[in-house]
Amino acid sequence: MESEFLQGVLYTINDFNELVQEDLDGLVGEICNHVSGRRPTPKEVEAMKCSYEEVSMALAEAIKQKPSLASAHIGVPMVKFEYKLPSAPAWCDLVMLGVSENRRRAVIVELKDWFRNTSDRPGMCEGIIEHKGVSHEHPSDQVKGYVEYCSNFHSAVLDNNAEVSGCVYFTRSFDTAPYCESPNDRLTQEYPVFCRDTRSKLAGYVVDRIDEGDSDWAVKFINGYYRQNRNILKQVAEAFRTNGDARPFVLLGEQRKGYHQVLHRLSEAVKDMSQKRVIVVSGPPGSGKSAIALNLWAEAVRRYVVNATGDHPGNVVFVSTSSSQDENWKSIFKKYSDIDSSGGLVLRSNRFNPGMTGATMKKKYLPIFKAKDARYLRDENSLDSRYYEEYTNYMLENGLTDGYKDNLHFLSIVDEAHALINPLADGFNSNKMSGWCLQMGPQAYHIIRESRVSVFFMDGEQSFRDNETTTLPDIMQLAWGLGAACEVIDLSNLQFRCAGSVEYVDWVEGLFTQHPAVNVHLWKDLFSVRVFDTTHEMESALRVEQKKGQTVRLLSSYTVEWKSCRSLDEMHTKGDADCDFDFRNEDGTLFRRHWNNPRRMDIFVQAPPHTMMHEDPLCEVGCPYEIRGFDFDYVGLLWLDDIVWRKDRWMVDISKTVDRANSCSVSQARKEQIAIRRQRGYRGDDAKNIPLVPLDVDESEMPMTKKFFRRVIQAYRILLTRAVRGVYIYIHDPETRAHVRELLQQ
Repeated sequence: MESEFLQGVLYTINDFNELVQEDLDGLVGEICNHVSGRRPTPKEVEAMKCSYEEVSMALAEAIKQKPSLASAHIGVPMVKFEYKLPSAPAWCDLVMLGVSENRRRAVIVELKDWFRNTSDRPGMCEGIIEHKGVSHEHPSDQVKGYVEYCSNFHSAVLDNNAEVSGCVYFTRSFDTAPYCESPNDRLTQEYPVFCRDTRSKLAGYVVDRIDEGDSDWAVKFINGYYRQNRNILKQVAEAFRTNGDARPFVLLGEQRKGYHQVLHRLSEAVKDMSQKRVIVVSGPPGSGKSAIALNLWAEAVRRYVVNATGDHPGNVVFVSTSSSQDENWKSIFKKYSDIDSSGGLVLRSNRFNPGMTGATMKKKYLPIFKAKDARYLRDENSLDSRYYEEYTNYMLENGLTDGYKDNLHFLSIVDEAHALINPLADGFNSNKMSGWCLQMGPQAYHIIRESRVSVFFMDGEQSFRDNETTTLPDIMQLAWGLGAACEVIDLSNLQFRCAGSVEYVDWVEGLFTQHPAVNVHLWKDLFSVRVFDTTHEMESALRVEQKKGQTVRLLSSYTVEWKSCRSLDEMHTKGDADCDFDFRNEDGTLFRRHWNNPRRMDIFVQAPPHTMMHEDPLCEVGCPYEIRGFDFDYVGLLWLDDIVWRKDRWMVDISKTVDRANSCSVSQARKEQIAIRRQRGYRGDDAKNIPLVPLDVDESEMPMTKKFFRRVIQAYRILLTRAVRGVYIYIHDPETRAHVRELLQQ
């Protein structure tokens, strides 16, 4: 049997079959020992056994037809029971590797241990299937993504001009007919579906594609890393450049000046590629950071990759810093390039991890560094994040990294860089929602290390979550530590949202202070801000703009629980059972809405076909996290009761904030307020029932409360600067409503 490799366990097909027949428990146990992240449940173990037995029988039949197949290789999982695609948050179940007609080949098999279900039916569009009454990604579409990703971004596939194909295998008796009907008929012709009852067809599929094994090819594939296909880069970049006004982000006027300034700095940086470079582009909301970032990506591909001579200079990647950004940018790249795998050009910032997870930290690296020196320990169960660079060096030196390489990327463009995680920042609060192993230190460090040139687009005032702690000084210090030249470009005088009004943004900046900007006369004729007494009045006004062809959305801060996160589907087929927003206006009218859809975070922003948002863009309410970095012509803001005006000052109600990503800040502020009330003589429930707290508290006396206030204010700053033409506001509290109206008259 072959030895184990970095990203999976590799067997010949013959060895795999023998292990299934003679020691299935041992085989599954060995695979489970390589699983990163958690131990599989007993149910999952049984599913693995069932699947491997079925695959083994199909492969045995294939070997009967072609005995040389026994020497081909089969890669089985290391991460989440699956072979991890290089630098991608996705896994495939089995990969068969061999050669045929002098060409190296890979066959990806997606295993489904699904039971027969008579209610399964085709979904509303290609790539969707209804299984047990719930919409799922069609398994063939899943395989299509794996195949295209490997074909365009897997180093071994590109270097060897290998052919990648794939299929689906239901490992039980199963009715596959609904899966092959329109609109998925063409999809399943290219990525066929087999089941236990058609096992011989799976055998034939493998026989048609692989003749025999190739150990050298198998090792190269299993140890492959992320690398872009130059042709894909060219196609996507050209699509952005040549679509004229249909481009997602067209640069206008002064925006072009900022773009050319950044591009000029980049051209200077690439003259000497031995020098690592970092460029930070800083600007307020609406200064055009995202538009410049995307156009910079396309132009960099054209100048330095497509038209380059000699060796491929490296990857040009667009880095996202949140799930919402990730899904929306991938949707944009796909929409405007018409290339399904173009999403592989967008990398999540979490992907710059050398390979340490919470589980491997405890199980593998904690014992290693504990034996080296006790200084590495934060406590008995965790490594100290301060030594992240030493951990990274150790992993690189010992071949333990997950496709991580120094200067792997020629250029990394990081949008919304203020959302990057830095666990070493003062006051950092751990957030389990981040998906980043904190022992790996600042995300910006790894982006800079893996890139020859890094461009960070950021606005420090848009950091509003507990773990968004990366600042401009942080990036400059990390750049210096890695020997990179660093410079800053300021876009503070540019404004392309909010009708191009810098003055309106100044008004927003001063809104929650005791000294608001008195400048409404400078922008009121350019940018529309209207305050409404009821939600239906606000919605009616937005409908008027919608009929004119304008993009419209509803937004709100974190003032209601996200009850619908587990039940809402793309078409809202479950009705209003779990409406998150559910209250009456002063006139008695009812307002009911869901938060933005949890299924895909591009639904709210992009409103793609076959979704309820496409039919009615006001059917969901977007949160600050969902819409940060994107804009719409008009937005309707639901201003509920987290910030209110009382007599002569702004007040905050801590109990009205339910943002799970700021749970640490909320908890610390609440504890601080309870302690203060106890100091003042309150006891029991009287101490815990915290009244409204003034927004202008003294930071030296109430640091946790002040920190929490900044989080709330920053969320409103994001919401109030999303519109291009106008913001329509429903304010629930009458006194607050009257005060904002008064401010709009000044």
